[in-house]
Amino acid sequence: MLTMLNQRPTIRALLILSVTLILGTQYFRINAQEGRAQISEDVRVIETYPFADPNAVPILASDDRLYPYHRFEGYAHNSEAVEWRVIHLENEWIELWVLPEAGGKVWGARVKETGHEFIYRNEVMKFRNIALRGPWTSGGIEFNFGVIGHTPSTATPVDYRTREHDDGSVSVVVGAMDLPSRTYWRVEVRLPPDRAYFETNVLWWNPTTLEQPYYNWMTAAAFAQDDLVMSIPGNSYLEHPGAQRDWPFDSEGRELSVYDQNRFGSNKSFHVVGELNDFFGGYYLDDDYGFGHWSRYEEMPGQKLWLWALSRQGGIWEDLLTDTDGQYVEFQAGRLLVQYSPGDDVNPISQVGFDPGATDQWTETWFPVEGLGGLSDASRDGAMFVEREGGRVRVRAHAFVETDDTVRVSVNGEVLFTDEVSLEVLEPIEREFGSVDPTGEFPPIPQDAEVVVEFPRLRLRYHSKPESRQISKPFSTDAEAIPSIPLSDREVMAARELVQGRRFNEARNLFETVLAKEPWNRETLLGLADLEHRRGRYAEGLNFADQVLRLDAYDSEGNFIAGNLYRALGQTVDAREAFGWSARSIGFRAVSYVQLAELALVDGDYVEADRYARLAKDYDRNSLSANRLLAILARLGGDGAEWDRILSSILELDPLHHFAEAELYLAGVSTEEEFVEGFRSEYPEQELLELAIDYVELSRREDAIALLELSEIAFGHAMLGVWRAYLTEDTAVLADGVDPDFVFPYRPESILTLEWATASDSHWSWAYLLGLNLWARDRVAEAAELFIGLDEIPDYGPFYVSRALMASQFESSDLVSQVDFESDFRRAVELAPDLRAVHVSLIQYLHREGRWEDALSVSADARHRFPEDFDLDLLHAVALNETLRFEASIKLLDEIEILPSENSSVSHQIFAEAHVLAGLDALDRDNPGAALDHFDMAVTWPEHLGLGRPYDPEERIEQYLRGVALRLSGNESEAVTAFEAVIAGTPRDVLEGEIGANRMDLVAVVAFDALERPDQIRIVANGEEGVLAQIINQVRSASTSGADVQQALKDAAQSALNLFSDLTGQLIYRALNLAR
Repeated sequence: MLTMLNQRPTIRALLILSVTLILGTQYFRINAQEGRAQISEDVRVIETYPFADPNAVPILASDDRLYPYHRFEGYAHNSEAVEWRVIHLENEWIELWVLPEAGGKVWGARVKETGHEFIYRNEVMKFRNIALRGPWTSGGIEFNFGVIGHTPSTATPVDYRTREHDDGSVSVVVGAMDLPSRTYWRVEVRLPPDRAYFETNVLWWNPTTLEQPYYNWMTAAAFAQDDLVMSIPGNSYLEHPGAQRDWPFDSEGRELSVYDQNRFGSNKSFHVVGELNDFFGGYYLDDDYGFGHWSRYEEMPGQKLWLWALSRQGGIWEDLLTDTDGQYVEFQAGRLLVQYSPGDDVNPISQVGFDPGATDQWTETWFPVEGLGGLSDASRDGAMFVEREGGRVRVRAHAFVETDDTVRVSVNGEVLFTDEVSLEVLEPIEREFGSVDPTGEFPPIPQDAEVVVEFPRLRLRYHSKPESRQISKPFSTDAEAIPSIPLSDREVMAARELVQGRRFNEARNLFETVLAKEPWNRETLLGLADLEHRRGRYAEGLNFADQVLRLDAYDSEGNFIAGNLYRALGQTVDAREAFGWSARSIGFRAVSYVQLAELALVDGDYVEADRYARLAKDYDRNSLSANRLLAILARLGGDGAEWDRILSSILELDPLHHFAEAELYLAGVSTEEEFVEGFRSEYPEQELLELAIDYVELSRREDAIALLELSEIAFGHAMLGVWRAYLTEDTAVLADGVDPDFVFPYRPESILTLEWATASDSHWSWAYLLGLNLWARDRVAEAAELFIGLDEIPDYGPFYVSRALMASQFESSDLVSQVDFESDFRRAVELAPDLRAVHVSLIQYLHREGRWEDALSVSADARHRFPEDFDLDLLHAVALNETLRFEASIKLLDEIEILPSENSSVSHQIFAEAHVLAGLDALDRDNPGAALDHFDMAVTWPEHLGLGRPYDPEERIEQYLRGVALRLSGNESEAVTAFEAVIAGTPRDVLEGEIGANRMDLVAVVAFDALERPDQIRIVANGEEGVLAQIINQVRSASTSGADVQQALKDAAQSALNLFSDLTGQLIYRALNLAR
C-alpha cells in the first residue's frame, strides 16, 4: 500500500508548492509577468523593544481562561536590531506586509502611487504589557480569536504558508491552535492581481464535541489625526456590557465620529449599531485620503471604533508604543455586535458559544480611498462620497477594479440623471447635480428631498435618508422583564454565559445553586453534565445527562452529551444509540454523524464509518472531521486516488492542516524533515500532541506512536514523552522524572496518562503535572491533595508558588490549614532565586497580610537581584508609603522609569499618596508652605511613571488638602478654588442625592463645610445599613439642623474606623479631621 501511495505525487506537490522557499535575503518571487500579483519573503532588521522573562508559574491562579499559556513579565526601555521574517505582497496599485512571527498580523498597507498608508504601519516593534499574555505591539491588522482581549498568539510565531493562484492572485495563510479551546483559526491574506484591495479569508474550526467560547475581532489601525472623520453608519453605539448610547452625536452635541471632538473622558470603545451596512471606514479631510473595510453585514455585523484618550492619559501611549509613527485609532470588525464583558446594565447582549464540530468561514476586504473628500458608501468594488451644498449634490467615486458603470441619480423617486462612466482603479470621477440658479440645466434640489445616487455595477448606493437602512432590532430590555423571569432561570442564563466566557468554576457553582432548589431543572442538568464532561468526570456527568433523558428520551442535546460521555467511558453501544437520536436534530446532525463514523472506525466497521462520514458531509460539506476520517479510511483501504483527493480538498480548505501533513508522513510520501517543517508556531509540541491524541481516539495507536517518536526527538516536550511511554507501556523512561518548566498539561485525555505515570513512578514531577492537569479541569480539591502530599520533596520553585496560590482559592477547608503559605513562598525564592516571579509572589503575599516591614526586607533583596525592575520598585514604594517612609518613596519614584500596562494606574496613585503623606507631615509640623508644595506635586503626572494625566483625574483628597494648606498660608481665594474643585470632581448625581455616595464623596462634605455652604449637602447613603450609611445620615442630620457638620463627621467616622483601614481610607480620614 505504501508503495502505491508513494507514487501519488499530486498531494505532495500541492503541499510543497505552498511551502515557503525563502531563506535570509534570498526570495522566491511568483511569476512577475503583467497581470499577476507578486509575493516575496525576506528577513528584515527592525528596531525592536523586546519582551522577555517568561513566567514559569502556571497562570491558573490569576486567569484560568488562558491556561496552558504563560505570561511574559519583562519589557525593554531600549531597542535593539532584531531580524523578523516579512512577507511582502504587491500588485500595480497597493502593497502590504505580513509578520508571521508576530501573530501573523498584517504589518501595514499602502497605496504605491501616493504613499498613503491605509493600514497604519508601525516601523518599530515596541512590545508593551497590554495583551492577555502581556506583550503587544501596535499597528497593522491583528487577528483575535478565543476570549476577549488581544489574542494569546498576538506577539509570537504562528504557522504560515505562501501560495500562488491560477487567477494571478497571491496569498499567505497564517494560523494557530487556540490551546484552551482546542480550536483552529486560519487567515488567508490574499491580494488579487487587478484590484486595489486585499482580502482576509477566515476559517475557524471547532473540532471538539464541546461548545467553545466564540470571540473574533479583526483589529486594524489607522493614523490618528485631527482631520480624521469616521464613517460608521448607525444611530447608536453599545458599550462592552451592551448598554446603548447615542451615535454619532452624544447628549452634549459632540459628533463622536469626528476624532477631534473626542477631547473628553478616557479611552473609548464605540460598537456602532443600528444600520444594515456592509462597510465602514474613515477619511482624512486635509490629506484627502482614507481607508475602509467591507464585509457582508450578516458575516461581520460588528463595527467598532477604538480611541486612546486625547488627553495625556492616551497621548503618552504614542511614545510608549512607537518611535516616530504617531498616534493611531483602531477600526475593528467583529463576528458579534460587541466585545462583551459583563456589567450591571440589563440588555439582550451576552456571550455566544461556538457549536461543537462547527466550521466558520467568512471574507473581509480592506481598501484605500483616494481623492473623494469623504466616504458615504463602499462596496467590494468601489467607494463613493456624496455631499450636498445648497441645492447642489456633488458625487465623487472611484473603483477598486477597472470597469464601466452608469451613475444614476434619483430625486423623490424620479430619475433625474444617468451617465455612462468609465472608471480606472483609484481614479476619482466627479459629477454635480442641481444649481443655485433655477434656470440652469438642473434645478436646485431641495434640502429635504430624498436623493438616491447609484452605481449599479459597483454596487454603490447612497440614500439621503439613513432611516431607509435602519434596523428594528432592540438593544435594550424592558425594566420589568428581568424581575418577571424566575430566579432559577436567571441563574441558569448567567451560568451559561459564564461557560461561554470560559468561567467554568463560577458556572458550576451557579448551576449547583439551582440544582439544590430544582433537582430536575433540565438546563441545569445539561449544564452540569457538560461541565463534568469538561472536567473529565464522565460517570458523574452521565448521571446528570441520564436525568435529562428520564424527562425526555428524545432530547437532542441530552442525547448528544450522553453519547459523548458514554463514548468516553467506553460504552460504545450506548454511545451509538444516543448519537442516533441526537442526529435527528439538525443542530447536532453533522457532528453526531462524525461521532458515529468514529465509533464505527474504532470497531473496524469501515463501511459504516465511510457511510456516516459522508452523511456528515451531506450536512456540513466542509467538515474537516469527516474528511479526516475519510482520508484514514482511504489509506487503510489502499485507495490511493481517494486518499489523494481527500487530502487535496483538506489542504485547499486549510493549507496549514497538520493532519494532512501527518498522513503524508505516515504514508511515506513526505520525509521527517518536511513534516516537522510545517510546525512553525510557538507551540509545535501542543499541535503535534493534539494530532497524536486524535489518532489514539480513532484506535490508530501505531500512527500516534510514530508521530510521538518523531516529535519527541524534534521538540523534546515532556508531555510527548509521557504519552509515548503510556502508549508503549514503557515505564523505564519515567524513572528520573522530567523538568516541569513550562510543561502545562491541560487536556482531560492526559489525566489518565499522568495517573499512569504517577502510579508507575514515584518521582514528584509526575504528581505535580497531574495536579496541574486536574487544576486546569476545575478539579482543584484533587489537585490540592496531590500538591499537599508532595510536602517539601520538589526542588522546583514554581511548585511552591503554585501550591500556595491554589490553596488561597479555598475559602475554608482542611486543605487550607495544611498549607503554610509563607513557607511555600519563601521556599520558592530559596529554590529559584533567579526567577523574578517567585519574589513578586512572596512580596504580594506579605502585602496582603499587612506585614509591611517584612515586605520591605524581601523587596529590598529582590531589587538588589533585579536592579532595573520597575515592578519591584513599585512594590517597594507601596510598602514605604504604608510604613510612612514617604521621603524614601518619593526619592525612589523620582528615579525610576516605568512601562505600564494598559489599565494600570497604580504608579501615579503611589506617587500621589507619598506626597500627600509628606504634606500631612508638614501640616503636623505647622509648615503649610512645605505641605502645599507636596499637595501641588500630588496633582501632577510625571510621565516617567508611565501614565499621562487624564481629563478628569480623581484628586479630591489632594485638592481638599491644597485648600487647607492655602487657607493656612493666607491665600483664601485659591483655597476657595481648591475646595470648589473638590465639589466639581464629585458626580452631580451624588451631590444631588440621586445615587448613593461612597466614602470618597465624604470629602465633598467637608469641602461644602469649608465653603460655609453646609445647607447644600444632599448626599445620601447607598442603602439603609452599614457604617457609611450611618456616617452620611449623621452628617445630613447636622446639616439640616444647623449643627457643626465637621464635628458630626469626625464623631461618626471615629466610630467606623474599619471603613478607613487601608491607606486611601486613612488619607480620607485625615482629611475629614483636619482643622481648617
